[in-house]
Amino acid sequence: MRHYLSSLLHTPLNKWPRKIAGYISLRTKVLGEEALTRLGIMHRVPASLDVLLADSIGNHIPASPWLSKQRQVGRFFIGIHEGSFAFRQQFSVEAKSLLMAQADRICEHVFDILGSGPIRLGESIHWHTDFKTGYRWNPKTYYKRIRPAPYPGGYDIKVPWELSRCQHFAWLGQAYWFTEDEKHAQEFVAQVRDWIESNPWPWGVNWTCTMDVAIRAVNWIWGYYFFEQSPSLSHEFRLAFYKSLLVHGRHIWRNLENHGDFTGNHYLSNLVGLVYLGIMCPAFKEAHQWRDSGLCELENEMFKQVYADGVNFEASTSYHRLVLEMFLSATILAYRTGYRFGQAYMERLEKMVEFIMYLTKPDGTAPLIGDNDNGRLHRLKVWYPPEREWVDFRYLLAIGAVLFQREDFALAAEDQWEEAIWLCGKDALEFKQRVKQSECPPLCLKSRSFPNAGLYFMRHGDSYLAIDAGSNGQQGKGGHAHNDTFSFVLQAHGKDWIIDPGMYTYTGDYNERNRFRSTSFHNTVAVDGQEQTPISSSHRDIFRLPDLAHPKVICWSSNDEYDLFIGEHYGYKRFQPPVVHRRTIFFDKLRGIWLVHDRLVGEIQHRAVVTHLHFSPDVELQSSIESESSIFVCSHENTKLLLVALHEQPLKPALRIRDGHISPGYGLRQAAYQVIWEWPKASQEFTFAMAIDPPTSTSFEQITFAHRRYREVKTYELGC
Repeated sequence: MRHYLSSLLHTPLNKWPRKIAGYISLRTKVLGEEALTRLGIMHRVPASLDVLLADSIGNHIPASPWLSKQRQVGRFFIGIHEGSFAFRQQFSVEAKSLLMAQADRICEHVFDILGSGPIRLGESIHWHTDFKTGYRWNPKTYYKRIRPAPYPGGYDIKVPWELSRCQHFAWLGQAYWFTEDEKHAQEFVAQVRDWIESNPWPWGVNWTCTMDVAIRAVNWIWGYYFFEQSPSLSHEFRLAFYKSLLVHGRHIWRNLENHGDFTGNHYLSNLVGLVYLGIMCPAFKEAHQWRDSGLCELENEMFKQVYADGVNFEASTSYHRLVLEMFLSATILAYRTGYRFGQAYMERLEKMVEFIMYLTKPDGTAPLIGDNDNGRLHRLKVWYPPEREWVDFRYLLAIGAVLFQREDFALAAEDQWEEAIWLCGKDALEFKQRVKQSECPPLCLKSRSFPNAGLYFMRHGDSYLAIDAGSNGQQGKGGHAHNDTFSFVLQAHGKDWIIDPGMYTYTGDYNERNRFRSTSFHNTVAVDGQEQTPISSSHRDIFRLPDLAHPKVICWSSNDEYDLFIGEHYGYKRFQPPVVHRRTIFFDKLRGIWLVHDRLVGEIQHRAVVTHLHFSPDVELQSSIESESSIFVCSHENTKLLLVALHEQPLKPALRIRDGHISPGYGLRQAAYQVIWEWPKASQEFTFAMAIDPPTSTSFEQITFAHRRYREVKTYELGC
């Protein structure tokens, strides 16, 4: 009721009657469903289920046609079925050691989830608890009465959800595959039994979000097929396991997240869950319906959720990674059973992988543009250091290389083949070996634009700059977008310099969520301390960011000598008088110098204008070498980045260095420097240069030459 009253206060008076009526109707429906469920009238499991499962599974003897078919599709999960010496040799000693240590921690109930750090949960896992704060959701509450985003914050519902995704089951299974140590199988059985007993359908927090129900079903299936032949899996356990999977499937089917103005990654996960259950559990009465509907809708969603240039529509690189992982996993599973998607679907899926290739920086990591909640479908590798998992997407390139037979994808994947091998089996081994023997020339990626998504990549050698000029996504709803229009990230000489701070939390701290998605938390220009698009303080809007900036790219030109980007956005046109921000970024490839020119079009007198830059935690900012405002140096080990404000006297920008924060993964927060350049009063434009070079007179001469070259190029490209 408290949440509803808060929502009502933010609603215009003329809409109150309709909102109140809708609330009463919904509450009546939910309470009615809960009452019928408690009486055992609604959604009862048929009495014949045990007979069906017993007949299908039997005593695990491959006599029935269903079980024979089950074993055939089960070969998608290669763990037990491809146990050759050559296959095992593909995994390094280090990878095996990391896996065994992780499996041991799981057996001891030690989990590191969403930035918690390793925490021992005790003999019994409390599946309904945010163990980071100790808050516990009532396990006897009807699932529809639990709010997905409790307010006020301070505890995070994602913690029990993430734990109950059971993505650690694959690690237990992999450890069993290497060692055949029954302690891993016994732990799998114990945790599944405990979860089923602690989470009876439909009560508690772990049935609230259908996405998490679907991801859990996928990971239960992955875990099961590693342990399929283990003597620790009794006949009674298999019956309970499949009965719960049936309940999972029916819950997903009844609670599809396809309502509202658009469908997104939640609905996609629902479909992937149905595809997995429909293919891997063909004895279920609804299996064909789940499989056929899931595959058909999966193909439809490709063209709803992915732009023509292959980028996911949610304005987040991390969500592109999650969505691509779901598409690839379901597609490969379907292919294993003989299903074929349409050509247009496969072409767009290939473009999604291609985007990952250009998104990836020279050091193998990806910028965290937009939201990041560490979302994965399944986790088939143990990463070290752990936070590397949230910024390294190259395993998707290896999977895409096998699926599309692309050598450039394979080269870009470098050494990240472990997940592809688990997912694609011998196909991955054969393609990887073929590429290795073909002696392909080193991959040399050029600059590239993705205009539908509004992402532009300037590349030359080991220099990389990415510009965000996209809309807020989700058809203007901006659920995972940030106020980052014309923000950029810079990497050179294999080192991060200017970065996107990422996303620290969602409901765990509403103020921090809004701070990390604010304009000042991105490498762009803020006017009068205002947002490019206003951020609502209401808890109802933590997944909303209206598309008011409407960025427009005026020029994008790229060749062997330079890249030129010019764009403008209209987020400040709501000011009186209105202001338009135009940003130009020029990359002189011959000299390794970037020029960033910002111009405000409109009346700006008496306005405070600030350019924000956020630096990697590894970067040290040194004092100015010539003046306090125009030149300063940052260092990263033995490399230096020279920043020069190209302003003529006496109009000099004021430079300030602040302590800031960045988030390398959900729930993680690190200290880092933030540089703020305050524009001179009444100045309509500001230009600064960046050069990876020791601060010598030669550097300044090169910057001056690059600035002159920039003016020539701009005149030529714009014809003015």
